[in-house]
Amino acid sequence: MASINLKLENTKEYSLSQLFSTPNRKIIIPDFQRDYCWGDKSHGDKKIEIVSAFLDTLIEEHKKGETTLGKIDVYENPTDHIYLTDGQQRLTTLYFIIGMLCKKVRNEELNSKLKQCLISKQEESHDDKEPYLQYAIRESSLFFLRDLVNDFFIINKEIAVEAIGKLPWYFKEYDLDPTIISMINALQIIERKLKETDNFKLDEFADFIINKVKIQYYDVQDRKHGEERFVIINTTGKNLSVSENIKPILLGNIDDDIYSKQWEDRENFFWNNRKEWEYIADDGVNDFLIWSFQIIEKQESIDLIKKSKQFFKDGNKKNTEVLLELHNYFIAINDLIGLLDSNPEIQKQFKFINEYNKVEGLLGLRNLSKDKTQNILLPLLSFMVKSKCDENEVYRFIRRLRKNYFDKIWKERNDNYLDWRYILQIIEKSDSLEHILNYESEFNEIQNVPLNIWFNTEEKLKASLQEQHLVSIEKWEDHKYFMGDLSFLFKASLLNDNESVQPELLEFSNINFTLVSTIFENYQNTIGLIKNEQTANSNKRLANLFRLFRVFIGCNKVEHIYKASWDFEGVLFSTLNRNHLKKLDFMKLLRSNEMENYCTDYIISIVNKDHLFEFEDFNVEKFIKSWLVLKVFNANRNNVLLSFWDGNETGIAAYRNKDDNKLSPELDFSIENSICGYGVRSGFGSGNKVRYAENKDNWLQPEIIDSPFATIDFENFHKKTITLDEVDGNKRVISEIKKTLIYSANCIEA
Repeated sequence: MASINLKLENTKEYSLSQLFSTPNRKIIIPDFQRDYCWGDKSHGDKKIEIVSAFLDTLIEEHKKGETTLGKIDVYENPTDHIYLTDGQQRLTTLYFIIGMLCKKVRNEELNSKLKQCLISKQEESHDDKEPYLQYAIRESSLFFLRDLVNDFFIINKEIAVEAIGKLPWYFKEYDLDPTIISMINALQIIERKLKETDNFKLDEFADFIINKVKIQYYDVQDRKHGEERFVIINTTGKNLSVSENIKPILLGNIDDDIYSKQWEDRENFFWNNRKEWEYIADDGVNDFLIWSFQIIEKQESIDLIKKSKQFFKDGNKKNTEVLLELHNYFIAINDLIGLLDSNPEIQKQFKFINEYNKVEGLLGLRNLSKDKTQNILLPLLSFMVKSKCDENEVYRFIRRLRKNYFDKIWKERNDNYLDWRYILQIIEKSDSLEHILNYESEFNEIQNVPLNIWFNTEEKLKASLQEQHLVSIEKWEDHKYFMGDLSFLFKASLLNDNESVQPELLEFSNINFTLVSTIFENYQNTIGLIKNEQTANSNKRLANLFRLFRVFIGCNKVEHIYKASWDFEGVLFSTLNRNHLKKLDFMKLLRSNEMENYCTDYIISIVNKDHLFEFEDFNVEKFIKSWLVLKVFNANRNNVLLSFWDGNETGIAAYRNKDDNKLSPELDFSIENSICGYGVRSGFGSGNKVRYAENKDNWLQPEIIDSPFATIDFENFHKKTITLDEVDGNKRVISEIKKTLIYSANCIEA
C-alpha cells in the first residue's frame, strides 16, 4: 500500500488505512488529554475489562463486513498535525490491534499494509522513526510508543508482550507512567484474545480492521475549542453523547457560521442550566433534540442519529431547514421559561398539570414526566413556533392541552383524549388559535392510535357559554376534580328527577347557565366538606350527612381493605375519590336547594328499605352502615363534626365474626352491645386489628367514631368486664338517636 496524501474532510468517514496514510501526518494525543485507561483491570466504577469486549465487538462486526465506530473530534494545526480531543481510547486501542496483527500476519503484502498504518516509510528511514500516533501527554509515553512500534511491532515479532519490560529500550521510569502500564495490559489482552479465538481467519480480520472499520472525522477548529470540549465532555470519562454525534451531521458542509454559533449558544445554555448531578451539557441538549425531532416527525420513538442522516437523503430536507427549526424551538423554550416566571396564570396551569408543584425554568420543563412532555410541552412549543402567539393565546392553548392531558390520565375520560401527534397535525393545518380549538377537519390517521373527537359536544357547549361567561367557565374548569371537563355539570343540569341514566350532551342549546352555576356552587360546598375540615366546621351537619350519603350511594364501599386481614372489612368514610362523578344520586343532590334535607331523606329511605338495624343475619356491611347512621345523627343531635381520621387508608372497620364486635362477651350481639372502630394494618396481614378509642378523653364523645355512645366504662371495656347495666345505658341513648331518625323523617315528609 503506497502512502498517499489524503486531505481529511470534516464529517466524512475514513478507514484506518486512510487516517494513517499521509507520510507527514501525525495524530497526536495532546497534553490536556487523560491517560490511556482501557487496559486497566476495571474501568471507573464498572468492574469490566474494556479491551476484551471491544475486540469481541470487532470480531462480530467483521462477520457483517463493515462497521462505523462513531467519530473522533480533532483540530489540525499546523497542517497534518492532527490533535485528538475525543476518541483517544478507541483510536489507541485500534492502533494497538493493528500492531499486534502486524506481529502475527505472515502474508507479506498484507503485513506491509499493516506496517504502513503504524509508521510511514519516510519516518521508518529517518533517525527519529516517529509513528503515526503520538502520545504527547508526557515524554515517557511518547518515547515508549515510538520504541514499541519500531522494535516490538515491526522487528522483534516473536517476543511476547510480557517480555516488553526486559527489552533494552524499556526504562524503569516507565513503570511509573499509568498510560504505559495500561498500554501493556491492553496489549496482553489483545495477544490473548487473538490466540483464543477459534477458527479465526487472521488475514481477513486484519484486512477488515484497516479497510472496513470506519471512523467519522470531525474538526473542532482549534485548540481552544478542543480544550473546552474536553473539559465539558470528558471530565467524567464519558463517551460522546448522541447530540455530539449529530452535531457534525447537521453542521457539516455549512459555510454560514451563524448555525455553529447558534449550536454553541444552545450548548452553553444547557450547560448553564444543567441538573445538579450533570457534569456535561449533553443531557440537556439531547432532551431538546428529542423534543424537537418528535415535533418535526410527529413520532414517539426517535433515533436521533438515524433521523438526522435521513433528513438529507433524497432531497427531503436541507441542513439549514432543520437547523432553523431547531433554533425556533429553542427560542420557544426560552419564551416559555420567561412566561412561567412572569405570568402567574400560565404558571398556575402548569402547576395543575404538575401535581400542584411549581414548574421553574428549564429544569422544571426537563423534569416533567413523559406523559406531560408529550401531551403538554411538545404541542405548546409547536404552537408557539407556528403562530408567533401572544401570552393570552399561550394561556388559552395550555388550558385546552391541560384538559386533554387529564382526559388521558383519568380513565373514565379516555374517550375524549386525542393523542398528541394528532394535535401536532391540527397545529400544522390551522392558521389561528380559534381554528385549532374548533378543529373538525380530517386527520392523517396513525396506526393503532385511536382518533377521538377534538371539538366534541362538550367543547362546543363551553365555546358557546364562554362568549358571555368566560370567567365562570374558567373557574369551573380549574376545579381539581374537573380539570377542564365540565360534562358532569352539564349532565347534572339536564337531568330529570326520574332519570335512571346520565343524559347525553346532545342539545347544548338547552343548557341553563344559572342552574349550572348553582350545581357548581353546591358541588364545591359538598366536596369541600370532605377535603377541608375548616370548611366542614362551618356546616357540621351537612359534612356528617354528606359523608354518609356517599357511602350509601356507593362512592365508598364497605369491602375488604387492601393489605389488611381478611378477619375484618371497612369503608373509607372520609376519603374522597372520583366515583361521585358517576353517580346519578349525587347529581340529583346538587340540583337541590336543601341538600341537608335531601341527604337525610335519602339515608332514612335506605335505613327503612334495608332494615338496617335488624341483625338476624349478620354481615359487616350492614353493621358498619348502621353504626355510621347512629354516629352521624348523634353528632348532628349534639351539633359536632365527626372526626375525619381514616386510619392509614383502612377506614372504619368491623370484624366479620359478629362476636368479635361485642362490648360484653357475656351478652348476645346487638347494635347496643357492639362497637365499630378503625382498621389498623401491619404488613401483609400480620398484626392487623380493629382499633378503638385509646384516649380516655375521647371515650363516649359524640364526635369520635370508634367509641360507644354512653355509659360504657373506659377501664371496664379494656378489661372486658362490661356489665348488663352499662349495655342497657348504651341502649337507651341509641334508642333516643333512632327517635331522632324518625323525627327527621317526619319533618321531611311534613
